[in-house]
This record gives sequence, structure tokens and C-alpha cells, in this order.
Amino acid sequence: MTTESPAPVRRLSSPRWFDPRFLIGVVIVVVPIVIGAHVLASADRYASVYVASRALVPGEHVVAADLAVGRVRFDGQGGRYIAAGRPPVGYIVTRYVAGGELVPLAALSGAASVQAAERLVTVPVGTGHAPLDLVRGDVVDVYVTTKSSTGDKAVRPRLVIGAAPVESVSTSGALSSSGAVSVVIEVPAVGVANVVRAIEGGTLDVVRVPGAAVVAVSAPPPTSAPSATPVVTATP
Repeated sequence: MTTESPAPVRRLSSPRWFDPRFLIGVVIVVVPIVIGAHVLASADRYASVYVASRALVPGEHVVAADLAVGRVRFDGQGGRYIAAGRPPVGYIVTRYVAGGELVPLAALSGAASVQAAERLVTVPVGTGHAPLDLVRGDVVDVYVTTKSSTGDKAVRPRLVIGAAPVESVSTSGALSSSGAVSVVIEVPAVGVANVVRAIEGGTLDVVRVPGAAVVAVSAPPPTSAPSATPVVTATP
């Protein structure tokens, strides 16, 4: 008579927490959760600010159509820009703001201080003495060439004013038949007499500065955006 020996008993092994397959599974589950939380947190950091819907030229009053609202994520100095809310209609532009650019607080001011400092001067320019495609928002230098006192020989051209923003360009009326243009530029009040003297004393040339970007108040002072430099471009 034979006796069967009992089968050996297997002990349950303790879980292996450092099993590579287990760690990979944890990573697959945790990483999407962390990414999703980060995306949701980032969405809360967008601020609504005003964006120039067209070029804003120094000296002009802001109207509602000049502004659009964009959402921007800031990370630094957002207090430099105007937060969307009650638009700063009636304020005067103090520096050029390009179309699509965020509107800085420093680019707007009350009427009294700006009107005392800036003037708009009309400069008549003859045929061939200004760029044919000159438009509002361009920046120009104005030169004058006078005749010598001893004859008809022209003296060396002289710079009358540099980096002057163009407010408007007109070829209407009598100017259109002669090919001349009338260019309205912004001039510091202290320089108006010099520009007028040049208009009366010689031939003027308007020269565009390549690549330059010159971009009673009832509205309350504009408010700044939450402290923050934009890291995402605003969209209207």
C-alpha cells in the first residue's frame, strides 16, 4: 500500500511595488491628470485687454471703433496695458500704436496736457517730393531746400523736423491736378514756427522713415490689466 505525499504548499508572494509594469501603469494614469489640471489652471490666467483695431496716431481722440477686445495670457507686466471694461473714449493718443497692438496705459492721456504740447501742421509738398504711397500712420522726416542769396543755386537741404507721425495725406482739389500733396504731420508746439518758416522759405521734401512705428475727457481714467508682459498674442 503506497501513501501519496501531500503537494507542496505555495506561499503567496508579497506585491512587488517596483515592478516596471506597475510603474508604467501609474505613469499612464497620472500624467494625463496632471496635464489636464495644468491646462485648466492656465485658462484662468487670460485677461481681457484693449487692442488697437487700426493705427492710432498721436494727437487724435480715441473713439469706440478704434478699440477691440483681446484675451491675453500675461506673465509679468500686464499693468502696462488697458484692461477691457469701459472704453477710454475721448482720450488723446500720445504715442503711435500699431493696428493689432495692445493699447498701453502710457499711450493715452487727458486732453489738456497733450493739446499744450502737440500741434497738427499741414505741409504742402510738390510733385516728386514725397512717397507716392504715403499714408496715415507713417513716420517722416521733413527737409527744406532754399535758394542761395547770390543766385538760383540751391543750398544744402536742412532737416526741419525728424520722425514726425503722419496724421493724413490729401490730393484733393487743386492739388490733384498738379500732382502735389498736402501732408498733415504732428509737430511739437515749440517746433511749429520752424516748420512754418520752412514752408514759406523753400522747397520741402517729405522722406519716410523705413520700418518706424508711430500705434475735455468725459471717460474715467483707463484701468490696467492684471499685473503681467504678454506671452500669447491677443486676438480681437
